[in-house]
Amino acid sequence: MFSDLFPRAVVSSDATASKDTFVFPYEQGFLHLPKTDLTEREMALIQLLAPNVEEAVTTNPWLSFLQGEAALPITKTDLQLVYLHHSTALPEDLRELLEAIFPNSLLVTKLSNQQSLLVLDASDTQDTSVVIKDILPTVESDFGISLKVFIGNAWIGFSEQDLQVTLIKEYALFQEYYDAKAQQSATTFAQVLLWALAKEKNTEQLSQQLLALLDKLKDGRELVTAMWQEHGNLVQTAQRLFIHRNSLQYRLDKCYQSTGLNLKDLDDLALAYLLILKD
Repeated sequence: MFSDLFPRAVVSSDATASKDTFVFPYEQGFLHLPKTDLTEREMALIQLLAPNVEEAVTTNPWLSFLQGEAALPITKTDLQLVYLHHSTALPEDLRELLEAIFPNSLLVTKLSNQQSLLVLDASDTQDTSVVIKDILPTVESDFGISLKVFIGNAWIGFSEQDLQVTLIKEYALFQEYYDAKAQQSATTFAQVLLWALAKEKNTEQLSQQLLALLDKLKDGRELVTAMWQEHGNLVQTAQRLFIHRNSLQYRLDKCYQSTGLNLKDLDDLALAYLLILKD
């Protein structure tokens, strides 16, 4: 019905309004109507019947930031974003729990009725994905809520402008993945970028950004290649590189701090190696 009247109308699970789009609830999701497809009379009718829908989804400064319509809402630029999709509104108790679990938590904010954002200080060296995967089943059971969690990369050392470009691309990619095939309860940045590369989607900006970070490390590509060739075996990798096991761990830690990639995780290692091969 909508496709006949408005061919460019889109129905998705989350409200992602912008200054060029009207968004309002439709069935179990949200209907997005480009304003350029509407007559003045249709626009006036929508504003009369649903004056608060667009405002509700566009006034959040983080959503505006992720859509490229506003500046970074905080001064810190070493950030990791965790995107939470939930079947019902996020309980306040759960929001407080998330802030308590992560000592590097900066804030938890609502992007829409079914999407929230956990903002973390990326200068902390904790591997967020491990913690989230461990606690997620318990959280869903205790709070009676279904969650899909997308764990963004830890981005460090960026200017505000470069960070915004990178996070906009990351957010859009997670949204596309969610609408296409989100099945796992927790999905990492590496898993989504591998999916996008396999589907031949436009990932050039994110891929080049990761490669640039990797190349800032001394012998970063050599480390990734050795880890891949030894199937992630730390003892054999250390022998191949002619270094002590403790020295290898130090280099792995430095890699994570610089790129956000944990090379002891197979998905992260596969992504890093694939990016090197494609370069």
